[in-house]
Amino acid sequence: MFTRILLLSMISFAAFAQSEGRIETDRPDQTECPFIVKKGFLQAEIGFNRSNREYLFPTSLLKYGVSKRFELRYVSVLAKEPGMETRFQTEAIGFKWALFQPFGWKPRTSVIVHYNWDHQNRDFSEKNLRGHSIGDVVFTMQNDFNERSGIGYNIGTEMHSNGSFEGIYRVAPNVLIGKKGYAYVEVFGRFPASEFADHSYDAGFAYYVNEDVKLDISAGQSFLHPEDHYIAFGLSFRFRVIR
Repeated sequence: MFTRILLLSMISFAAFAQSEGRIETDRPDQTECPFIVKKGFLQAEIGFNRSNREYLFPTSLLKYGVSKRFELRYVSVLAKEPGMETRFQTEAIGFKWALFQPFGWKPRTSVIVHYNWDHQNRDFSEKNLRGHSIGDVVFTMQNDFNERSGIGYNIGTEMHSNGSFEGIYRVAPNVLIGKKGYAYVEVFGRFPASEFADHSYDAGFAYYVNEDVKLDISAGQSFLHPEDHYIAFGLSFRFRVIR
């Protein structure tokens, strides 16, 4: 019910430019953004999640801006399953590389490459339990409709240790709310259809405390399995480590 109310009250996700000075993040939606962390900055994106399966407190994405076109990425999670001990694990390491700047209808485009450190566990945010993912390659794109709205979208593939591949798609239209907030709705999932593939929707809201700190809230649910749902709260911040 919460997810449906949130979806009705929010229309989209906002597209700010990193050149404007504000922090750009890959959360709270599943759609990764094409922006690169500023050179010399370390950025942390931390989420506190509750799903029907377990608590995740927190998930974290650490990013370091190596250059204007390249960032390094480290994904980790601290998780608690019912009846089990809390555990910390490295999810993935990788990079994002900026490919194209926006021009007319052509989107701002980057590519993200991740290697999954623990092959027996998949990204919890995707709520997909097949346990042999070894990594993924995702192209992330964004078009701005105007100064207040746009759309972000991803297409990619996940590779498995048995030699198979699985498609990834994510689409998140967006809208600016006031001077410091934005909202989004999103659909995302995997293909081709299988017992492991799923398709989900979510929505959320984010607020810029200042140019370097951002708060967010989101909730989502599976189209195919309504009992599979989550709610998440997030904090993102950045600071310069090298001048």
